[in-house]
Amino acid sequence: MKARAAALLVIAALLLAFRIWYFVRLGDWLWLMLITATVQYTVIVAGVIATRRRPDSRVGLILLAWGFFVVLRGPGTAESGALLVIESSLQPWYWILLAHAMLTYPDGRAHTRTERVFLLVGYLWPLWWFTAWLFAEPAWLSNCPANGCPPNPFLIEPTKPFVDLWFTFNNVIAIGIGLWFLSLVILRRRRMAAPQRRSAAPALWATGVLLFAYLLEAALFLFQVPDGDLWAVMYWTKRLATFLVPIGLLIALVNTKLARADVAALLVRLRHADAGELQASLAKLFRDPSVRIVQEVSPQEHSEVTDLGDGYVMLHHQSARTEDPELFEAGVAAARMTIDNARLSRQVQAQLAEVSASRERLVQAAEAERKRVERDLHDGAQQQLIGVGLALQTARLEMPDSHPVAAMLDDATGQLRQSIDELRSLARGLRPAMLTERGLATALAELRRRSNVPIALEVDTRRFGEDVETTAYFVVSEALQNATRHACGAHLQVRVTFSSDELQILVRDDGPGGADVHKGSGLRGLSDRVTAIGGTLTVQSPPGQGTTIEARIPATPLTQRSE
Repeated sequence: MKARAAALLVIAALLLAFRIWYFVRLGDWLWLMLITATVQYTVIVAGVIATRRRPDSRVGLILLAWGFFVVLRGPGTAESGALLVIESSLQPWYWILLAHAMLTYPDGRAHTRTERVFLLVGYLWPLWWFTAWLFAEPAWLSNCPANGCPPNPFLIEPTKPFVDLWFTFNNVIAIGIGLWFLSLVILRRRRMAAPQRRSAAPALWATGVLLFAYLLEAALFLFQVPDGDLWAVMYWTKRLATFLVPIGLLIALVNTKLARADVAALLVRLRHADAGELQASLAKLFRDPSVRIVQEVSPQEHSEVTDLGDGYVMLHHQSARTEDPELFEAGVAAARMTIDNARLSRQVQAQLAEVSASRERLVQAAEAERKRVERDLHDGAQQQLIGVGLALQTARLEMPDSHPVAAMLDDATGQLRQSIDELRSLARGLRPAMLTERGLATALAELRRRSNVPIALEVDTRRFGEDVETTAYFVVSEALQNATRHACGAHLQVRVTFSSDELQILVRDDGPGGADVHKGSGLRGLSDRVTAIGGTLTVQSPPGQGTTIEARIPATPLTQRSE
């Protein structure tokens, strides 16, 4: 396709170069020929671009036909009377080809019977011109060069009155055809949808200039206006019109190309769009304000319907599809991707919510189990051991010191007391009673007192919910255990503050660092516990620079401690 387009442009350039040489040789001005050649070549370029961009449209082929028709007109007519007659007879095609392109833009097809009749009349008009040549000398119908025109080989008998009458009728017919064309353009524009009218606007304005030049030329011939300013206006308006026609079509094509470039931006913009934003963006892209995104189509709906997937359809004017099928498909693909992304996003959000709820249920189940174990230890095993201890003490009181069993009872009582202490430590590890009774500040102070690592402690004295205080306590406790195991001789800084509806826990040591939340169950369990109540846990532990554990937990103060 590219090679064919390049070949056409090269052939056109060579033909234009020959045309310029031919007419300059006959005495025409070089600058005028260069301007005319530029206009003609612009039309051919527009035809090539239109053919490549819209292979389904005939507009490009019509413009190419006009361009090559004009380029081939003229050369040889100074030497051949047959060429002169044929070229002059085909003169109406100069206008009808341009009218064909403008009338049938953008698809290049006549949509009504009246349009088809108009085009048929226009393309058969050269037969009427050939009739005049049967009775005319060449100088009567053509501008002959300085050395005169070649003889007319089709001449039957020179009849000047007939030719003059023919000129009058021909100009009346020309004005009638011009007004007919104007009415067809107006009717076609009224049938266009809004996006088609906006796309065709540059071509329609060019049509106005073209029609003005055509009607002015016909009127000047009809009323036999002598050479003067009106003829100069007609001459330059005619060339301006033939220049504006391809320019208008090129602008429409460029607008389409820019609209296609908007599809990429549309994808970025619509990543998180809802149905309303998608509808507005598609309406702008297709230049169709009637675009609607719905899930149910009314039986009375007369719009075109395009399925977008996931239960959504797009209602739009037919022109949104036919104006530029590739742009339409690209926009629909972008819309379908947006809808699919929205569906997948909803699924992911639902799965994340389920995972979060599942994690919260696990933490709650673990907390409930911890409370049960703590209660069982306190109310069951611990009370039983205390009862055994009392029984041993009673038996010891009944036993004299000299009795061999007395030493055994003393030893058993000591071991029993040690077991009770260990059991109490275990129960405190599950949840210290002091945390429940006196709050986080007191529990952390007791934790510091029992620690072998120096701790600088700063704690907000307010009370918070049970989940919040328990989580904060275990964050500090786990950090303390890690420092005891991995940062022997380190110093800890513990700060628990409240601001902006968040309890902020910061634990920092000056140990060797290297801690990883993804390794080991302690920090990973803390992260799950903090996340389960809506908080976040971060661990920064670069090697050789200590470890900083920071947790942020949504919280609301319950009471203010008095001490």
